[in-house]
Amino acid sequence: MIQLPQFVKPMLATLAEPFDSKEYTYEIKWDGYRSLTFLDSATKLQSRNLKDITPLFPELRQLHSAAKKPGIILDGEIIALRDGKPSFSELQKRGQLRNEAQIRNSLKAIPVIYVVFDILYSDYQPVFSEPIEKRRRLLAENLKPSDAMITAKYIEDHGNAYFNSICEMGLEGVIAKKKGSLYLPGKRVKTWLKFKRKQHGNFIVVGYVLNPTSRGELSSLILGAYLGNKLTCFGMVGTGFTREELALILTELKKITVATSPLKVFKDNPPNVFWTRPIIVCEIEYLELTDDGKLRHPSFIKFRPDLKPEECIFED
Repeated sequence: MIQLPQFVKPMLATLAEPFDSKEYTYEIKWDGYRSLTFLDSATKLQSRNLKDITPLFPELRQLHSAAKKPGIILDGEIIALRDGKPSFSELQKRGQLRNEAQIRNSLKAIPVIYVVFDILYSDYQPVFSEPIEKRRRLLAENLKPSDAMITAKYIEDHGNAYFNSICEMGLEGVIAKKKGSLYLPGKRVKTWLKFKRKQHGNFIVVGYVLNPTSRGELSSLILGAYLGNKLTCFGMVGTGFTREELALILTELKKITVATSPLKVFKDNPPNVFWTRPIIVCEIEYLELTDDGKLRHPSFIKFRPDLKPEECIFED
């Protein structure tokens, strides 16, 4: 009996700056949960890290009824909408529920849909080695219309203008896909590139690092924010300051320096690291989170004396 594989690792895009090219197509980067969706006699939703998340989203359990034939695996994103835009924070509320009654009660308050952008198996056969143009044709040929699923649209050539319009709408970014590209499961590739809108967040200064090669100059701030009720480290920021600002900031930080860290950052504290009472809030611009939960390419914007530390709740 022919069966689908138990799991498939998703292909991952590489971060890049926006560009125009006739060799690429461009589509919205949806701010949701990546899901490889198995359509056979039933529906199975598999997360990016290979977990079965089907029980979390009952409204998607009938997606297999939109397949014209069994033996299909799709790639896409589960998204929740708020005011017509994808809301990752709303999706997280759904994704954190485990009680069946709570999940059922959330269906109307936080509905989700599946945005499909690729097909990996058709009629139980892998189509990884087919070019993206053929996979898109197979996608259209294999699916019927569904209220719970939409197919991602794309444009050609004009990556810069498209990215700018996406940013103006407050969406996360754009995925550029090279024409003729194949699907390489589990690989981070350069034939799929992601353009991400820079994000702003408020973080608590929990410590600072002095430059060991200079005369006690401030090198960077150690940042924290709340994930739920837990104060969590989000890395360090060392750009966005002038030399004069660094000197003034260090003077203020020394006034609130403490002996122990308000959170766990280093296994052994380096001698040039100092901790502070978690009372100062600052605004940071950054590109995205790294896989280990730190800010990528952070830059200091300004201090936020109008905010309390407990208001720094991280929502990616």
